[in-house]
Amino acid sequence: MAGVLLTVHVVPVLNGRVVAFLLNAEKGPSGQWLPWTVLKHGSNPYEIASALVDEWCEGPMSDLRLVDVLSKQSEDGWELSIVFRAELTSLPGDARGSPQACEPQNLADIHGFQAVDLKRWLEMASPSPKLQEAPTQASGDDPSLVF
Repeated sequence: MAGVLLTVHVVPVLNGRVVAFLLNAEKGPSGQWLPWTVLKHGSNPYEIASALVDEWCEGPMSDLRLVDVLSKQSEDGWELSIVFRAELTSLPGDARGSPQACEPQNLADIHGFQAVDLKRWLEMASPSPKLQEAPTQASGDDPSLVF
């Protein structure tokens, strides 16, 4: 019987490179993976992504934002993946696996996603700086001001 699986994934980025975790488990997944978990009923995907960064990357980040929602069909059913990008401020420790900053040519080695998607998420610029505040007093002589 086919089912539905909702997942949250985080693409950790440090200094312009994706950070993947090398897992060498005797039972379970092995290879390079990104932080992920199953989304439980009623939970907030953004909060779950933040918790993943805390758990896998030990928390230090300067930005966390939604970058994609992907639909995958498999033999077991259908998966809807919610993908966040986390800008890390330092390389994580090895509590979850050996973290490795991947070179662009090695993105295909990361399980679960296509290299083209990882490259696109990697190249997304950080949010633009805040706009300058508008002057507190407008001059009545300036024709460019329209109210």
